[in-house]
Amino acid sequence: MRLPDHLAPAPHPSDHVCSGVRLTLDDGVERTYLLDLLACAGKRCGTYEARVHLAHILARQGYRAAWLAEFTGLPLTAAQRITDLAAQP
Repeated sequence: MRLPDHLAPAPHPSDHVCSGVRLTLDDGVERTYLLDLLACAGKRCGTYEARVHLAHILARQGYRAAWLAEFTGLPLTAAQRITDLAAQP
């Protein structure tokens, strides 16, 4: 599916690094999860999981890891990693 031109992400330089985080979720496999699907569209640099994206948005708004874990169903360790990442400038 192609996004309409006004919604398409800006082109990235070839050395672009997608915003992602290494996490182990419910299946026990560690992988890179994207924090922003549109910023990395078509780059295949990670796995998109809506709960991770949502948790990152909420963590940037100040929600705490324990609440995020309960609200999204993510493991507490994953929610803590996301909040730590969101707190970085």
